[in-house]
Amino acid sequence: MTRLALAWRDFQIVVRAVWMNLTVFIAMLLSAAVSMQTSGSYPGISFYRLLVISLHTALLRPVLEQGEGVLPTLLAFLLPVSTMIILGEGVLRVFRVYVRRGESRGEWDLMVVQTFSKHTVICGVGELGRAIAHKLMASNPDRQVVLVDIRPNMLTELGLSGPNICQVQADMTTQATLEAARCQEANLIILTSGNDAYNLEAGFKVLHLNPKAQIWIRLYRSDLASLMDLSTKPNVHFFSPYEQAAETLVEHITDSTAKSGHLR
Repeated sequence: MTRLALAWRDFQIVVRAVWMNLTVFIAMLLSAAVSMQTSGSYPGISFYRLLVISLHTALLRPVLEQGEGVLPTLLAFLLPVSTMIILGEGVLRVFRVYVRRGESRGEWDLMVVQTFSKHTVICGVGELGRAIAHKLMASNPDRQVVLVDIRPNMLTELGLSGPNICQVQADMTTQATLEAARCQEANLIILTSGNDAYNLEAGFKVLHLNPKAQIWIRLYRSDLASLMDLSTKPNVHFFSPYEQAAETLVEHITDSTAKSGHLR
């Protein structure tokens, strides 16, 4: 991704995060201007100028025109307070996260993930999850990938970076975490925790969020797959890395032995 494309993407992420705050702020200014026009607080002043007065009042800037009645005084108190709540809690926080995105990626990654769709989610990034993440990124560097794990700085630990791979640092078994990782919009979801119970619990919730995604669930005990009805869920797959590794190893051993003439 070029610098220009990356800057445009970051701009879209920021706008996506703050558009509601900006909309509320603009609506507040318009309401204040309409109220002043309706009440006649500033006789003979155009609506455009009343809008400017509202903005100046909200930002605690001096207003040259002298208003009539109690409304200008009331707005002089309400508008700045409302502005602090709307912009201070929303817009300024988002810009702070954007400026510090290189130091602490947690909050920024949560914002970036909200722009992902048809992506891959890997939950429980142990040894297997790491290997899968590396293989997926190597096969397609442009693939959008979200790692879900409670441990921080997984991307640094894995040596992975880029605008299309993020981490959601949270418990993979909670609905809020799976929604934050946008599992509802993902194409592929891989549950690779070392705990079968975690994988099954997350699997049930993911299937509820996104019944069309391809879901792969790691199980040490393959018999636990019976807890989910595979006959009606062809997009849900269970796998045991130990069984698959054993099958592959035995196949290689058998082939090698046969070729060397030592097979009995």
